[in-house]
Amino acid sequence: MIRTKGLRCGALLPASMQRLLLGAALLALGLPVFAQLSEATPAASAAAATSAPAADAERLHLDVREQILRVPVEVQDAFGKPSKGELLVTTFRPAGAGPFPLVLISHGRSTEKRAEYKRQRYETAARYFVRKGFAVAVPLRLGYGELAEAGDPESSISCSEPRFVPALAAAAAQIAAVVKQMQQQADIDATRVLLLGQSVGGMATVAASAAGIPGLLASINFAGGHGGDPIKHPGEPCGVKQLQRLYRAYGEGVAKHAPQLKSLWVYTENDRYFAPRHSRAWATAFAETGAALDYRLLPAFGDDGHALFTGNSDSWQPLLDEFLAPLGFTVPGVIAAPPANPDVAVQDEQALPVSGSAAKDAYRKFLAAKKPRAFAFNAQGRTGYAYGDAAMSRALAFCQRYSSQTCQLYAVDDTVVWSKQP
Repeated sequence: MIRTKGLRCGALLPASMQRLLLGAALLALGLPVFAQLSEATPAASAAAATSAPAADAERLHLDVREQILRVPVEVQDAFGKPSKGELLVTTFRPAGAGPFPLVLISHGRSTEKRAEYKRQRYETAARYFVRKGFAVAVPLRLGYGELAEAGDPESSISCSEPRFVPALAAAAAQIAAVVKQMQQQADIDATRVLLLGQSVGGMATVAASAAGIPGLLASINFAGGHGGDPIKHPGEPCGVKQLQRLYRAYGEGVAKHAPQLKSLWVYTENDRYFAPRHSRAWATAFAETGAALDYRLLPAFGDDGHALFTGNSDSWQPLLDEFLAPLGFTVPGVIAAPPANPDVAVQDEQALPVSGSAAKDAYRKFLAAKKPRAFAFNAQGRTGYAYGDAAMSRALAFCQRYSSQTCQLYAVDDTVVWSKQP
């Protein structure tokens, strides 16, 4: 792990200072800063967020108070061309009136499939944070999905001469805009904010952190970077040295404007976009500036560890619980299996505390599923089962997402964990 000591957090940089930060990044990369930089720098619109109706036939999850908002933004691409639109932002909240700390989750990038992106949710991660008491915001950024026609401000243009600075500045400006709008809501604690992102969203999270967002306590980067081809050039991104210099520039921004900020970077041994030698070098460059950093290199996951965030939350949720506890977020997000009930055999379908053929069929499917697996039910007779990553969380979610009644676990793997109350 790479760790450096942090100090006290700074304040938000106004638009003029954000332009200076972009200029500093350009200088760090050895690129010229032209007079027209102020016009070409991405800037988020200050217009208010508005509620948006759910799409036809789309059901929002009641148990985590899922909502959809629109946040207007305007940025510019690498050629100075404006790109604007209303970001589709999915939000989740715990029960109660708040105020809740906020976490914003930023998605990655697929150049070929960016027009196919749907509304971003990251439900498993969102439910993890809701269990910890957070409100969650997940924006779909400009250039993706229904916003693809707004242009592609996050394009680095070419692999031979990538333009990472404006691409990441555009993404960071959108992150900052959504945070600002969420902080204005009455049930959000504007003094306790986290940023988390995956892949391009991870590096954009680091970029946004360097701008000194007010109330920002921590920045979490999963497999962050930009550019690359996991098929033709596995582990070797475009512009490796440029990315290293840019991470150093972001570290300088954090050290100057938010020295108390805690940063966690999570990579894997078999990331087919960014090999470990590159992520280590980037982490070293960032930490050498004095910015606090906890760098973790996790074991290989599947065929491509780049997918760890969405594919293996069981590996990172305990890590985040550990990282966030010193910041005051001590409620665990990890679900612990209840104690086993030795009096009931998991194969005994008759012991199931819900009746009906649908419930029995669901339980048989649970028993036939691979482990890890979990089965949940509630007093209204609803059931849910899941297997694989985050099985307990997903079983509970399938059971209670459209119900006003809380669900509980009945069985985990080969063990019944529910006991009838006397």
